Order: sequence, then C-alpha cells, then structure tokens
Amino acid sequence: MFNFYIYMTPFLNIIFFSFLAGMATFAGIFLVVKKEKWVKENLIYLLSFSAGVLLSFSLIHLLPEALEENSSALWWVTGSFLVFYAIEHLLSLHHCGEEECRTHETFTLVSWIGLLLHSLIDGVVIGAGFEVSSTLGLLSTLAVLLHELPEGISSMSVMIYGGYQIKQAIKKSAWVALATPLGAMGTLLFLRRIDGRAMGFLLAMAAGSFLYVAASDLIPEIHKKSKWLNIILTLLGCLIPVATGWLLQ
Repeated sequence: MFNFYIYMTPFLNIIFFSFLAGMATFAGIFLVVKKEKWVKENLIYLLSFSAGVLLSFSLIHLLPEALEENSSALWWVTGSFLVFYAIEHLLSLHHCGEEECRTHETFTLVSWIGLLLHSLIDGVVIGAGFEVSSTLGLLSTLAVLLHELPEGISSMSVMIYGGYQIKQAIKKSAWVALATPLGAMGTLLFLRRIDGRAMGFLLAMAAGSFLYVAASDLIPEIHKKSKWLNIILTLLGCLIPVATGWLLQ
C-alpha cells in the first residue's frame, strides 16, 4: 500500500511531496491561530520526536548517500553545520530580550528571512532526495514534514511577537510555507544537469543543515522541560527512518 509512489515520475513526486511539506507549515500556522493553548502544552513532544528523526535520517541515510557520491562529503557536512550556525547567529534567529534587540520589528524581519531561507533549502532537500531514489525522497519528505510543523508555529509566533496583526502574520508565514515547494521546483531546473559529485555535495549540505537544526534548535528546547517521555520519543524518532528505509527497500 506504500508503493503507489513507484508509479509516479520523479517530477510528480517532487511536486506532490514538497507541497505536502508546505501544508505541514500551514498546519503549524493554523494551530497557533486556533489552538494556541494546546500548542504550548504539547509542542515539546513533537520537538522530541522530530529531533530523533532528523539525527537518524542525517547520519544513517543522507550521509552514506553523500559519501557514495562525493568522497569529500564529511567536509561539506561540517561546513554546512558551521554555515547555518553563522547564519542563525548573525540573523539573531533565537529569541532575545528587548535589551538585546534594537526593536521587535528588527528581530521579526531577520527571523522571517532565516525561516524563509531554511524552507527553501528544505525544498531542495526533497528534490535532491527524489533525484537519488524514491526511498531517499520519501525519507527526506518525512524529515522535512516533522520540522515544518514547528516552523509554521515559530513563524506565526515571531510575527505576533513583532506586533503584526493575525491576518498580516498569516500572510507573512504563508511565504515561509510556500518556500518549500518553490525550492523543490527550483531543483527541477538544474538537478538534471549536475553530476554525482555535485549531488553528493547537496546531500552533505542537507545533512549538515538537519544536524544543526536538531542539535542547536530542537534539543535545547527539549531540555527546558526534561521528562522521560521526551527521551522515549527522541529514541522512537531515531528508529523511524531506519524502519521506514527497511520497509521501502
């Protein structure tokens, strides 16, 4: 029942699953608008599960595929991790108090730019995954889906923090959601023209990006509310890409 995607072309896979990922961001936006209390109480559990999926997917699937295509992949993974650290630090993506930010508007703008950039890269990850294999494409989509929901929540929260009205915040956050399918469709314009070494570079950059999101953004948030259930969900998340990859073989 999971093999319907075999009959779809890489083009249709990329379009369908990237829009699915974008819808996950819209789901996060909806939750903030309609279920703010529920989000505050339960987001920590989704973050725990997502962290496990991203770590496992990066190390067990993305990195081996990257090394197979490009022997320098480990260097690019490290470089990607550091680049995302620098971008996030320079754009002040992490929450800061009024005494550390010049204005709420400045914080909101740079945060929105950072979220938009990351959503574009998520789309490239999905596109690159399907260019390698349907299995890697589906696993890429799974990893993106699980952190796109928190990304939609983050985008709306940042907009509201910056003083935007709900309708304005939704419009801004919608661009973050649409960036993923736009990034995926953009890959269709050039991925077919690149060689295996360049594909390995893209996969390595994606692995570094996902490792950074898990280690820098998700896990620190999980530590704020330490519970045994968080540990269990993180471990379960680590098992999901392994089990999914095995089932799709």
